Amino acid sequence: MSVLAMLWAVTLWRLPSALRTVKQRALWTAFAALTLSMTLRLPGVMHALDDRAGVNNLSTLVKHWLGMIAAGAVVDFVVAIARPETGRRLRPRHYVALAAMTAMGVLFFFLVPRPREVTDFFEQNAGDGWATAYYLVFVVYLGIAMATATRLFRDSARHASARWLRTGVRLMAIGTAIGVLYTLLRAAYMTSRLAGLTDSGSDIAVGNATDALKYLAIGSILVGSSIPAFGVAWRTVQDGRHHRQLQPLWQDLTAVAPDIVLGAGVLRRPRLRLYRRVIEIRDAALALDAYAGDEVRAQARAAARQAGFDPATSPAAEALWLRAAREARARGELPAAGPQQPAVVGIDDLDFTAEVSRLLQLARVYHSAAADDFLSTTRQETTA
Repeated sequence: MSVLAMLWAVTLWRLPSALRTVKQRALWTAFAALTLSMTLRLPGVMHALDDRAGVNNLSTLVKHWLGMIAAGAVVDFVVAIARPETGRRLRPRHYVALAAMTAMGVLFFFLVPRPREVTDFFEQNAGDGWATAYYLVFVVYLGIAMATATRLFRDSARHASARWLRTGVRLMAIGTAIGVLYTLLRAAYMTSRLAGLTDSGSDIAVGNATDALKYLAIGSILVGSSIPAFGVAWRTVQDGRHHRQLQPLWQDLTAVAPDIVLGAGVLRRPRLRLYRRVIEIRDAALALDAYAGDEVRAQARAAARQAGFDPATSPAAEALWLRAAREARARGELPAAGPQQPAVVGIDDLDFTAEVSRLLQLARVYHSAAADDFLSTTRQETTA
């Protein structure tokens, strides 16, 4: 019941995202189909459907069809990640799924014996030729779909840039790989029962083992698919926090270089607001560059070393001379070098994560006591 509750929660949680992109729609379809399939395992739901339709164990066929839809949707999801150029067109795998579902329907309605309603269709029909054929169509399709997804997830994990995304994709690959083991065990047992190599005494043990594999596979896919979403949420929180932390530096620099502030409309996404803040701080630093001569820069490097910073790895020296350059421009002094025009640097040219980290360090030094002391020293030398 806990797995079913998790499936319903994830299905409802992912519904809004399913309306936005094809990739997320495929993943939602997989969870929705799997959730309905697992719901049909509940005896009350199972018997209600069968009694209403007047067909013994119709819920079994519907449950297996939903399982195949879920498996196919997982493949569609990973294909959208690994091979987005395929688009929305029907691919051969979709026709294979339709053919397998049709074959199962024919076997179920016309050839598999169903004299009465049974609770566990798998155990009751183990050893029957037509029932075995029905199950083999199901598990073979499922196994091929899971094997395909495993390979594509594994390849996608190698190219994932973010650690949280890589971890999530790898967990989904583990889940689909466990799904392959599930289908192999089911197929081997049904075949051995048909051949008379095993008897009904093993039904419960095999059923428990395959159920454990199934729940483990579902759990891995659930967790794996959720990690990237939580990673995006965490990144959004971090972007908002970094945007606020850079606010004092941005305000101080743009107060003397207001022309570099971009005039675009209000941005709602924290990542875009942080992009703009980083670009404007960089452009403000470029605009102030001409107000820091060689002597001030040399003094800034010496002061940074004295404060315990390594100028080779820390932006402390830049923070110090930038503070002095900002004050020089605010006082109306002439540039120490030829004027330079600020230019907007495209975000694609940045190692954005590294640049944000660098600017956060720079901001801390810029507003530190060491910067205050450096500014006082340069002022005294200027007035001397």
